[in-house]
Amino acid sequence: MKLFDLHCDTITECSAGCKKLFDNDLHISLKKADFIEKWIQVFAIWMPDEYRGQSAIDYFDRTYSTFQNEILENADKVVHVKNRNDFENLKRHECGAILSIEGGSALSGDISQLERYDTLGVRLMTLTWNGANEIANGCYGSDKGGLTPFGREVIKKMNGLNMLIDVSHLNEKGFYEVAALSEKPFVATHSDCFSVHEHRRNLKDEQIKLIIENNALMGLNFYNEFLGKDYTCMDGAYRHLTHLLDLGGADVVAIGADFDGCVVDEALCGIDKMQALYDYLLSRNVDEKIVKKMFYENAYLFFNKMVFTN
Repeated sequence: MKLFDLHCDTITECSAGCKKLFDNDLHISLKKADFIEKWIQVFAIWMPDEYRGQSAIDYFDRTYSTFQNEILENADKVVHVKNRNDFENLKRHECGAILSIEGGSALSGDISQLERYDTLGVRLMTLTWNGANEIANGCYGSDKGGLTPFGREVIKKMNGLNMLIDVSHLNEKGFYEVAALSEKPFVATHSDCFSVHEHRRNLKDEQIKLIIENNALMGLNFYNEFLGKDYTCMDGAYRHLTHLLDLGGADVVAIGADFDGCVVDEALCGIDKMQALYDYLLSRNVDEKIVKKMFYENAYLFFNKMVFTN
């Protein structure tokens, strides 16, 4: 099978717990994923809300060092995808690792940090985590505040760097301000549908329609709390997928599993369960063309066009 997953917290967990990417007790390991023929994985460096200023930069640097060490230790199994050449020349059963930042507090209010992170190979940034930072308010913060003046600078700078803007975790006002300001499509790497399950982290239909109109991406999240506790994880994933399809999202749906950053049911508790999800969706009469788009094709085409242009 082919898999392009827009979000996991595995590297953060490896760094915090002194664990290895090849083999561990986490949702994702290289060993668990060796059955995947083509695998591109976005690895997020998660920024806890309590880190600000220099401590946030130091935290990023420590976690980035873990990421680099794991790439070097597993050079025959994983490649840090920084450019088009890396993206186009991945081998079978080789993990293409794309680096993201989850939480713009990593900038410490300094716009020049974006260029440094771009040079280090960061290709996406989630503007906030759940709380407020120098850029904007997260979905667990105030509903009133949107982008700060610094946040507006960040949007423009990210557009110029071809660094993807990720609106997952952003509050609703901030979402619409990004939509109005950004000159390029933005993504929601790991979010579900509010109409299926009312949770502040899920996106409302009008937000989803904007993503669709912009030919962007929305990665479905497997966290129990977002899928809805009234459903099994497999059924929940199916319900959120079909709602997104009903809105016209066949070309924007993707996977943003949130592995190693959330609680998931046993049936979907790791990357080794992805074939089971693929088969389950087929058993629910989802067209295999749609399943392939969700699992790989939509994200691949988007990154090929919008990120890895040189």
